[in-house]
Amino acid sequence: MNKLIEQIVKEISDLNLNEKVDVINKIKLALHEISPFKNEPVDCVLWVKNNTVHSNDYNPNSVAPPEMELLRLSIAQDGYTQPIVSMLEDDNETREVIDGFHRNRVGKECDDIQNRVYGFLPVVTIKEDRKNKSDRMASTIKHNRARGKHKIESMSDIVLDLRKRNWSDS
Repeated sequence: MNKLIEQIVKEISDLNLNEKVDVINKIKLALHEISPFKNEPVDCVLWVKNNTVHSNDYNPNSVAPPEMELLRLSIAQDGYTQPIVSMLEDDNETREVIDGFHRNRVGKECDDIQNRVYGFLPVVTIKEDRKNKSDRMASTIKHNRARGKHKIESMSDIVLDLRKRNWSDS
């Protein structure tokens, strides 16, 4: 088994970037089909060209410039830790954002991030039975609401702890 994996890795490593991403995505999709977690979208994170991902026209969430910069900084320092939740459209090439509107923006608008990920974005695909627009809208709202709000006291404790660790505002 390890020999087979080594052979596959060697074959893939010789490909150019786009071919490499394409083959890795195809392998992920094939593994996803036999995975015991195939009913969970997060089981199959794919990298797709950022120009194939577009925002929805119903996202009620907005982020102020300081928080948007914080998201950019988070992705710059920690990498993409959460994929963009998307729906594959009927053309099987483009995707609509369900959740991750601002992660999508960072990957497209911030040159440092876009260059680091070679113009790709990490995506998962919602279940196929969610293609109805009202289902997608409900999913967007559920994702937004599930994040909750920060409690002032808890955030104050975190800020004080970071201050004790000599962190600055920047």
